[in-house]
Amino acid sequence: MLFSAFPTPQPRLPFGTLGAEITIGATFLIHIALVGFILGAAGLAPFMELAGRRRGGDERYLRYARSLAHAILYLYSFGATWAVMAVVLLTGIYGRLIGTLLNLLLLPLTIAFASFFVGVPLLLLYVYGWDKLNSRLHLAIGFTFSAIQFLFLFMIVQLDSYALTPGTAISAAHAMYSPSYPWLLLMYAGGAISWSALFLAAVAIWRGRRAKSEAEAIYQRWAARINFAIGSVFLMAQPVTGFLLAESIKTSSAPAFDNLFIFNSGTMFIGMVVLLAVVVLGANLVFWLHNPELQDQGTGASLTVVALLGMAGTALPAAVIPSQLVLLRYLALLIAFVATAINLVRYLRSLRHTGPEVMLGRSVGRLIATVGVAALALSIFMGVIKENAKLPCGIDATTGQSACLLTLHQSAQNFNAPPGVLP
Repeated sequence: MLFSAFPTPQPRLPFGTLGAEITIGATFLIHIALVGFILGAAGLAPFMELAGRRRGGDERYLRYARSLAHAILYLYSFGATWAVMAVVLLTGIYGRLIGTLLNLLLLPLTIAFASFFVGVPLLLLYVYGWDKLNSRLHLAIGFTFSAIQFLFLFMIVQLDSYALTPGTAISAAHAMYSPSYPWLLLMYAGGAISWSALFLAAVAIWRGRRAKSEAEAIYQRWAARINFAIGSVFLMAQPVTGFLLAESIKTSSAPAFDNLFIFNSGTMFIGMVVLLAVVVLGANLVFWLHNPELQDQGTGASLTVVALLGMAGTALPAAVIPSQLVLLRYLALLIAFVATAINLVRYLRSLRHTGPEVMLGRSVGRLIATVGVAALALSIFMGVIKENAKLPCGIDATTGQSACLLTLHQSAQNFNAPPGVLP
């Protein structure tokens, strides 16, 4: 998280610098995982309820939406508790730093946290008014609650993007014009829906295996298919937003870009590429093996091989693809995702002709579960990498310094505070 400290005498902490960072990082990661799921579920629930209402009260869609609403309710306060704990630790250990950021971005952060006063009552109405409110009113409440959650994201990402690429202005009014802001916002929103749906598909597979009735098993198979389709659709947009995010960092904050791709996080990209390959190749295998039409024609197998070759090209070492030819990596990744997108379209078409009573093969079920867990791990892993690229690079950039503070020791010795922060 925010790893830096000002070069002024600090009170003795109950744990060392590394312990402090691990504590804050772990606390925030738990919070972000919970909030990411809540955000994804909030984006899905009202649309699934709407689909159920339009289908004459289809119980599968309505049960899906209602279950998500209850999951949000159960996790909401738990996620907020972890957030409070993280902020307390952050304020106590890096008080001046976090105080400066909160002061600079007070307006958007006030709007973000004030949204809870509206969001929490709406959530309670949505959950407990399911059978009591008019269906149109209930849908309106659900969509409003979803909008409130994304309003929070819209505001809180201003802090995130400002710490990554602050740009030239240090003010709340200009925070949303940070170069990385739109791409970071889209990546967060799409990523949350994608991994949440893929993870729910994995949960549905697990619950379907444990079902005690055929009706329950059929429902869980349907839920696994629909979740996997939704998660895969939103997954397709991630490489585009990721590319635009990386380019915005490269052109607007060279120290942060170096920290992201070369220094602190360079080796971590190996793990990220492995997880991404698991998600992409696992999804292609599900598209192929799930669809008898593709198996007969061999198209699914061919597309899966193309995706495999594309991901392999993306992961080739620098000795094979030097930095001057980085566009070849982008091209390989593009080929992998184009093949995946074609496979996905054919998979979505096949779902129209596949009833929920059709069994999922054991191998397909395991693949769906693997992709779901890998998507969650990838989301958290990418969060760690992104945080490594932030402060003190972002704040350092606002003072005109060209060097990024790369290590904990350097961070403690060389950090330059923005004008007016230190007495």
